[in-house]
Order: sequence, then C-alpha cells, then structure tokens
Amino acid sequence: MSRQLKIAIVDDHPLFMMGTRMAMMPFYDLNLIRTFSSGKKFLESLHDFMPEVVLLDIIMPEMDGLQVAERLRNECPEMKILVLSAETDEATVLKAMEIGVNGFISKASQPEELYNAIETIVDGANYFGCDIALILKEVAASKKLQDDMFSARELEIIRYCADGLMSKEIAEKLCISARTVEGHKFNIFRKMGISNTAELIKYSIKNGIVRL
Repeated sequence: MSRQLKIAIVDDHPLFMMGTRMAMMPFYDLNLIRTFSSGKKFLESLHDFMPEVVLLDIIMPEMDGLQVAERLRNECPEMKILVLSAETDEATVLKAMEIGVNGFISKASQPEELYNAIETIVDGANYFGCDIALILKEVAASKKLQDDMFSARELEIIRYCADGLMSKEIAEKLCISARTVEGHKFNIFRKMGISNTAELIKYSIKNGIVRL
C-alpha cells in the first residue's frame, strides 16, 4: 500500500514535475501529491494545501527556491524542505544550508534516491546527495585549511579587505590602530605568498575564504 504523505512539487518545468510525480507512484499516494509551477503559487495555496514535504526547485520565475525556502522556514517551520535542483554549485548549496533546508539532491538523481531523501527528512534527519556531500566535504576541508593558516583576526581583516575597506577603515571597525592592521596584512601577504591587496582578494575568492 502506498504511503500517505502530503507532498508538494514546486518547479516551473511541467514535464519535470510530471516525471517526478510519476516516479513517486510506487512509494506514495499520488492523490496526496500536488504540483505548482512557481513558488508564488505554492505559497498562495498554503491555506488550502499544507504539505508535509515540499520538493523545491531553485531557478523559478517571480520567486526563486531559496526565497521560498526562507519564507517557509519563518512561516511553516515544521515543513520538510527538500531542494531538488540542477543548480548544485557551492554557493547555492551553502545558502540553502544557511536557510535550513532539510535536504538537497540533484535533478539527475534516481527515483530510489528521491524516495530515500524524502523518508530520511521525514524521519527527522538531513539528506544530501552524493554530489552535494562532496561539495560540503570540500568546503569543510577549505575551512580547516583557513583556520590552520590564519588567525581569527587575520580572517576578519581579509574579509574587510575583500569588501574594499582601507586599512584606516578596518582599524576603526576593529578598534585597533591602522599600523596594527598593516602589520596583520604583512603577515597575511607572507602566508599567501603575495604582495598586494588585489592579489589578496583574488587568492581569497579562489580559496573560498570570501564569497562573491
């Protein structure tokens, strides 16, 4: 017997929505699965249909999936959010995690993985597909490298430099002297093997210390 679970599929591609819905037929009651062609339409429907799980695309008209996820986290904190998207770049994955989605898998995933993801998040755990998990592993490794290489103060100064602040402005924000800031920058340049702020910014973006 198919499991009774209210599920919403939110995606602006009709064929993909239809395929996703049919892929879940062996596992769930299709009468309890509804599709929505935009995040805005989905949010407007919540007074009529409150799903337990929402499968959410990222790139959509009017409101993107991350904006929808933010609204849901504020207004429906108990709802399980599974991002199902072709957008699996690092910035998108990290933003989704920051919002607090329960899972994230690629649209290239097999139906069995979709089922596993849904069951996992319904049971109260998070689920990230293999390709997403690899991104998170690389981010964690990058963060560990940063923490090992730079002090907390140096990381603050790197990020302020990337924001375009001059040494005097950084000094005011950190309540230290401009000379102290310059000393920190000298040490940062030495560790990076560079000689100026432009190179610092380029290095920091390339190595994930700051994000665009």
